[in-house]
Amino acid sequence: MLSSRSPASSSLGLDPQSCHPRRAAGRGAGGVVGGRIRAVALGPLLLAPLLALSGCGPLPLLRRQTLHVVTVPTGRLEWLQRDDRDRMQWLPLLREFQRLHPGVQLQLSVVPEADLEATLRRDRSRGLGPDLLVLRAPMANALLQQGLVERLNGQPLWRRSQPLLEPGHVERVTTAAGISGLPLFSTLTLACFDRQRVPQPPASLDALVALAASGRPIGVAVDPIGIWWSAGALGAQDAMVPILTGNPMAPPSAGPGARAGLLAWLIWLRQLALQSRVDVSTGPRELVEGLESGRLSWIPCFSSSVLHLERSMGQRLGVAPLPAGPAGPPTPFISFSVVALGSDSSPSQRRMALELAELSLNPLVQRELTLQGRIVLPANRFVPVPVASSGRLAALEQAQQQFDHRSSLLNAAFSADRVRQMQPQVEALLWQVMLGVVTPEQGADAMVHLRPPP
Repeated sequence: MLSSRSPASSSLGLDPQSCHPRRAAGRGAGGVVGGRIRAVALGPLLLAPLLALSGCGPLPLLRRQTLHVVTVPTGRLEWLQRDDRDRMQWLPLLREFQRLHPGVQLQLSVVPEADLEATLRRDRSRGLGPDLLVLRAPMANALLQQGLVERLNGQPLWRRSQPLLEPGHVERVTTAAGISGLPLFSTLTLACFDRQRVPQPPASLDALVALAASGRPIGVAVDPIGIWWSAGALGAQDAMVPILTGNPMAPPSAGPGARAGLLAWLIWLRQLALQSRVDVSTGPRELVEGLESGRLSWIPCFSSSVLHLERSMGQRLGVAPLPAGPAGPPTPFISFSVVALGSDSSPSQRRMALELAELSLNPLVQRELTLQGRIVLPANRFVPVPVASSGRLAALEQAQQQFDHRSSLLNAAFSADRVRQMQPQVEALLWQVMLGVVTPEQGADAMVHLRPPP
């Protein structure tokens, strides 16, 4: 059971190598503290006095191990975490760990991506850093390069886990600094629609435009979830991926074919924005609210928002793969979640953190994580996804196949730092093209010359 942590239930936590309290300060009541959304303690409140035989003398302290786990929602989706029901996806893993280690108290915190680096630096300076983090692979890569998480290289955990993972998943966490994290699961962009207004979801970009022209409003947004999926359907992914990630090199060295695909995409975006029944929103939250209120009939949605939509729309909610285009399948945005090791743990906490990380790939835990809300795909490649019994999981599986087919460049490890620098520039330029401030030709020329700010 998840419960708000109060000062009365705070753990003192002793380092087994000494008789001094460890990391008690700063791990108190749940709430917003320095960018941290909330902290909760999990597990039974088992109290046991320290024995004089411990060598510490008759101190009025409790020998209780605390493991601090930080989860980091995908950027622009932090608002989903305000409802505890959206954090239920972690329960199978945490419940199984608690069953195996009833004497360990799990403290769970949620930190936004934008605040993560500053929060880790502040907590680390006080000796209060987390033991384990669950976050997107590019964020883990960036933190490893900055020395804010520990690499997995050389850990027996990694040697045992690597055969369970797809080679592409391994590649995404393999950096020059080492292995940044252990793959956990994937969430992807899908199409969400109102079944009462859209009996059959559009399977092509032409059908999507026709849906809007028929008087049923659709929504897009100039962000990775809201519009970038259409880049692959129009052949722009070979130009856009190097611009955003720096891998393998930035255009125009990508060649004339990449620029032609980029231009075709920008022309389509401009034409789409001219449609009276197309709403260009500010981000995923506005899209979700538009669909659940009835203002929109179709939107691109991230799979982690499906549970929120399901609660508000019920049977009206439909979920499908995104539409394809003349250049082939779309390129759905994917959030590849990994488990990373904190750099501030005692030896016993590091051991517990490694056990929790390894447990996350257990086939039974992975299956339960997948079935819990049917909004994620497992990282363990030997865990079958029951697509025949779940249309939602079937859509996710097809989205994963679309990503694998069209986004091979994204399997290479890249840092969130590069994307964070480039994304505002790319989005601003897309807005200018869609609003007609610049022509698609001018937009394509400007796009291939975008560089990170000095």
